[in-house]
Amino acid sequence: MKKIFKTIILAIGALVALNACAQKPAAESKDKDMKSIVVYFTHSNNTGLAAQQLAQLTGADLVRLLPAEPYSTADLDWTNEQSRCTQEHLNQTLRPAIKPLEVDFSQYDTVYIGFPIWWHEEPALIRTFLDNTDLKGKQLYPFCTSYESPMSEADATLQAGYPDLMWHTGLRFPASKEQIEKWLNE
Repeated sequence: MKKIFKTIILAIGALVALNACAQKPAAESKDKDMKSIVVYFTHSNNTGLAAQQLAQLTGADLVRLLPAEPYSTADLDWTNEQSRCTQEHLNQTLRPAIKPLEVDFSQYDTVYIGFPIWWHEEPALIRTFLDNTDLKGKQLYPFCTSYESPMSEADATLQAGYPDLMWHTGLRFPASKEQIEKWLNE
């Protein structure tokens, strides 16, 4: 009888432990050795604020992408066909130089990539980063800042341009803490 009672107690203990593990959110159940980083490009600091919010929620490191030649207000005038951002949109082969990053991406498993939406897609600067950084095998979470343009077009261009990478569906900021947590756990 004592043996049966002991077996029942052990079985209940195992079920309680399994249930506790199963109820952990995905973000908490990740391997403790896994590291994440938020890499972002911002011009007006809207994306910078979103990146900081995401880094605080995830505990990720934070690094800003800087263009070698900063964008001026005139460079971002989308109504001017000769502006830099318009030319980079029209000629998808253009890759503006970025300042070197002092980051060893082999140390990270998850990379959050943030940017403002320009012409309904990621800026060419993001493509420069993707072309020059080995992100194979990493979980990539794109996010953007925009008050009107959806993330869906940037999701499509990123997946089409870099089909060998492991993309998650992106998120548009501003976003609530609950929206961000839901996105991270999908």
